[in-house]
Parts: sequence; structure tokens; C-alpha cells
Amino acid sequence: MSIADLRSRMADVPGIETLTLALSAGYQHLTWANGGMSASVGAFASDQDIEDAIRNAMRLPAVSIIPDQPKEETMSVTGAGYAGGSFSTRLRAIRQKVENTSTKMDAALTRMEQAADAHDQLATAVEGDADRLLADIGQFTNGGQ
Repeated sequence: MSIADLRSRMADVPGIETLTLALSAGYQHLTWANGGMSASVGAFASDQDIEDAIRNAMRLPAVSIIPDQPKEETMSVTGAGYAGGSFSTRLRAIRQKVENTSTKMDAALTRMEQAADAHDQLATAVEGDADRLLADIGQFTNGGQ
């Protein structure tokens, strides 16, 4: 049976004129009333099975997906709540350690950069001394005969 046949045969169902069918994971998913209603049947469901599913869906009361009141806290015998809290505490401690280490590493890199600058200055000074020494030696070796 086609969707058009279902629409005409079930004209008494509110919103059936918007009936659509989608196949997914071995099921036929039917929606109507602009997506406000839905039903699912097996991929090889008969026409009567499809009609029954639609009519049954119309008879069911609306169910809220979100509960009206929060559930009461239940008691855990596994201690999972403690484990989650302990895990969270350990993660915070590790994050703090990483932050402290990052601060220490920044200070160490700054000192290393200062050392590299001092080393560069020393190399420049030695280079100047070498140039002066070569100039002094050059006085005695250039045409002194």
C-alpha cells in the first residue's frame, strides 16, 4: 500500500495528510501531524500492521520526555559517587601542578635567554679582543724588514 492509500484510508486520523515514511535500520518510521506524531513498524510489516501502529499511537497519551520533577537521590552501594569526587580532586591537583610547572618553566626559560644574551656579549668581547691582538701583531709583521 502506498502513502497516498494510507492517507485516504485513514482520513479520520488528525494530521494524517502530512504522513511520511522513512526506512532506517530495518524499520519503517512513520510521522504525521507535521512531525508531532510517530510510529515505527518492521521493514516487512503488513498494511494492517502499519494502520494498527498509527491508530495505537493516536490512542496513547502524550508523554513528556523531560520529567516534571527531579528524581530523588538514590543511595549508592558501589561508592561511585566517591570515586567520581576523588577522580575530580585528583584532576584538579594535576592541573594545579601543570600550572605551577608552567610558571617555573617560564622563569627558567627567561634565565636561559639571559644566559644566552650574556654568552653573546662575551663572544662579541672576545671577538673585539682578537681583532685588537691581530692589529697589534700586524704592526710587527707588515713590512717591518
